[in-house]
Amino acid sequence: MKRDRFVLVAVFAAALGCSAAENAGTGGAGGRGSASSSSKASSAVSSSAVSSSSVASSSSSSSSGAGGAPMCGPMGSVALAVEKIYWGDTNPNDVPDKVNGWKQYGFNLDGKISTAASIDLCKPANNAPPSSVYPDGNNGIDNSFGRNILPIFLGLSATFSDQANAGITMGEYSLILHIENLMAGPDQSPLVSRLYSTTPLGMAPKFDGTDCWPVAPEGLNNPVDIKSSKISFNMSSVKMNHWDSGGDATLVLTFSLSGFSFRLTIHHARLSMDLAPDHKSATGGQIGGILDTAEFAGVIKQFAGTFDPSLCMGPTIDSIIAQITQASDILADGSQDPAQTCNGISIGLGFKLLPVQVGLIGPVTPPPPNPCP
Repeated sequence: MKRDRFVLVAVFAAALGCSAAENAGTGGAGGRGSASSSSKASSAVSSSAVSSSSVASSSSSSSSGAGGAPMCGPMGSVALAVEKIYWGDTNPNDVPDKVNGWKQYGFNLDGKISTAASIDLCKPANNAPPSSVYPDGNNGIDNSFGRNILPIFLGLSATFSDQANAGITMGEYSLILHIENLMAGPDQSPLVSRLYSTTPLGMAPKFDGTDCWPVAPEGLNNPVDIKSSKISFNMSSVKMNHWDSGGDATLVLTFSLSGFSFRLTIHHARLSMDLAPDHKSATGGQIGGILDTAEFAGVIKQFAGTFDPSLCMGPTIDSIIAQITQASDILADGSQDPAQTCNGISIGLGFKLLPVQVGLIGPVTPPPPNPCP
């Protein structure tokens, strides 16, 4: 599996026409979903796939106040935005740990503490040795993405995580969690918590509670109703200031590497975090879920095809997809069955949140071009 990683990195590096070392110094906020963006990296989380259909929404002018600053919407209660994503190459205290950092992010999705000797798991795909997929992370955390896929990105750029967070830092994107009617105490349930993807803020965020970040209409069931988020955790709770989603959902995580967009669809995603006593920030955030292997392979194919259309098909991309498939460690529905071949890749990420205000509904963003239709 490790040798396969080097093959994959070599192919992508050749397609880029540069070495991983050359990529390591690049950064900055990326353009939304465009492979032709002059920026080098950005990170965003959206709650649904971008639709190319025409959707009614607020225009840029109607969502801006004096001086072009975004206006705040009518939402009250606590609103926190992702200020940083922990991809797995650092510990939660920001100390670099490219070897074992990933073990701390995510959840024990299948309820098992798996090792290479376990016999109650799905069959590794493409004859992958169990030792390349297992053991799990700490206390059974399922995060094959961190174990097997993250090293590929780090091979392309040693500063991958910093690049992938640059879009948040520049105000291009974030994910907002709005907790409705959260009181001051450390315990409250049930709570209605809504997740919002955003459109560009138009400036670097202050993260001091004054940023009014516009909401992306693609993440709403009704593009003119800001309370109609496609992701609503109606049974979320706070116990001793620990917030838990109380259910799962499908998230789409979008980030950019060397100006090329990735879209990771995380199925059965669970979330949790530790709120500060004043509920104005949160640390120890966790996202855990599953990438559908075939779906993720399609993303990798588009990534390669963006560099070189000839990589949309043929033995080279077939070899790359076979290597990606070998990272499968779970069934796509989150279960395990020794009679079936693994078709899901578990993923775990960390995050930190700081206070913002929910802005108005922003404009629709068109999807990026598909180089491998």
